[in-house]
Amino acid sequence: MSKTKKATVDSAVATIGQPKGTDVQKVSTTRSITQNMQQCPDWAAAVDVQAAVKTWNVDADAIDANAKTIATLREQLKIAEAHQEALRRNWRASSKQVVATVTLFCSGSVTKVKAFALAVLTRNTLGALEAPTALAVNPGTVGGDVEAKWLRGVARHGFLVQHATDPANAATVSPSIASTKSKFKLGGLPPNASISFRVAAIDPNAAAGQSPWSAWVLGNAR
Repeated sequence: MSKTKKATVDSAVATIGQPKGTDVQKVSTTRSITQNMQQCPDWAAAVDVQAAVKTWNVDADAIDANAKTIATLREQLKIAEAHQEALRRNWRASSKQVVATVTLFCSGSVTKVKAFALAVLTRNTLGALEAPTALAVNPGTVGGDVEAKWLRGVARHGFLVQHATDPANAATVSPSIASTKSKFKLGGLPPNASISFRVAAIDPNAAAGQSPWSAWVLGNAR
């Protein structure tokens, strides 16, 4: 018994094979495909295709035109932002000029300054500094090193540090060592050597030129 072979039925579905991810690619692909479509033998008869392609090109042209507008506006925004920063600098300069001129005119009078709708700058005067707190003494990172650390607090002029092998024996107490930081490292000690530290804040307003000393704190070198 012979079998009748079924006729092949075309089922092609059209798609766009060219890149279309970006706006530039959308416009380029639309124009390229449109140009090639017009070379198709069936183009003249494909009235519906022509109408769809016409709308497609209108949309592509709109994307192209608006992309150029966006690029122009971005450039204008960049220029405007740079100009705004220049205006801010001018404003800061003119603000300082106004404040300085009012200060000079008012000759120190609080009432006159406030009458010009400006505030009066006040400075808090600190009392005598207290001894630094939270002093801790720990082994350093290298053999024979020991490091002392403490809280900076409100000290603005630095600190004085002393170390001693025996705080009760003045002969073992070092001279005061200035430190701009709230820590101090001492090296060259025997391994595991015991040593004590104390610290004071430099205070130009104090009669002694410094705050009271902290308590001695004992630690060991590495």
